[in-house]
Amino acid sequence: MQEAMTALTGNSNPVWLKKELLKAVQERLKDEELKVAKNDWHSRRKPIGCGLTIHPGIGCPMQCSYCYIYDMGFSKRVTPYSLSGLQLVTALLFNKYFYPTRWGTYLAFGSVTEPFLPSVLPKTLEYLKAIREYLGNPCQVSTKMVINDESIDELARASNSKLSILVTVTTLSQYVDLERRAPHPFKRLELVGRLRSKGFKPFIFMRPLLPGLKVEEIDEIVEQAKASGAYGVVVGNLRLSSSIIRRLMSEGVDVVRYLKVDPDKLQSTFVNVRVNHFVQSLIKERALNKGLIFLKRACCANTVSQLLSGYNDVICPSLCFLNEDS
Repeated sequence: MQEAMTALTGNSNPVWLKKELLKAVQERLKDEELKVAKNDWHSRRKPIGCGLTIHPGIGCPMQCSYCYIYDMGFSKRVTPYSLSGLQLVTALLFNKYFYPTRWGTYLAFGSVTEPFLPSVLPKTLEYLKAIREYLGNPCQVSTKMVINDESIDELARASNSKLSILVTVTTLSQYVDLERRAPHPFKRLELVGRLRSKGFKPFIFMRPLLPGLKVEEIDEIVEQAKASGAYGVVVGNLRLSSSIIRRLMSEGVDVVRYLKVDPDKLQSTFVNVRVNHFVQSLIKERALNKGLIFLKRACCANTVSQLLSGYNDVICPSLCFLNEDS
């Protein structure tokens, strides 16, 4: 089957390729499995800035104070996603917004779960393997979890070490309050070095960039990123709701003061707080001075990871780097 997939992906006609891949994978599913895949949300979801989101699980027990998934109705308990790897591939091929191959749609794992949670990691590995075998799309995960060397080896086999990995570090001083159920940030930083030693191209993910982050802490995070073996730093926006504001305020992050937002006016909606230009420029300066790559988008880290892995003809899907304000 792998040889057949390789032959298919050698054709440059995107419409023909997608149609033929779909025919090939449909033949391997039972009628009920095919029906479930066709009706799954992955078959209809539109891509967002970082790509089309892949859900290896639903829900997260970490309950970080700034996390938005609970306001979206997701649980504090995690459940591995029900689709098999082949069903996920089929669902994606039914999606009119999706295009396969490494020049196609970027795929971002997580969004509404932590992809390396012990109960979710097997599903993440299954999905990565299926995507590698049938589709070849660039994949990315963002994580706070710490996995052992055996799991890193499995990850390398599932993705040919081409997976873009963002290790989240938002704070070194307030993690006890804001991320109390997540692994210690220094353990996450230690993971970065082990990922790099296995051939991955890890980046530190400063998302969300918290309001009021002191210059000294920015310096420390960048210093630790360099020491850990990270290739660079990616910054990201803070997504706020009224309940997130109240949680952050209760943990000492004065969102109202720094961002001048009124939680009562948000009602049930979200607002994305863009990274402060001064803070972004400061992080960029510190990162570049340390010889690190600085990026403003998660998808850019996926592109850079492909380039660092030897794919010099990779195509960036968003071209956000052309916009100085992005």
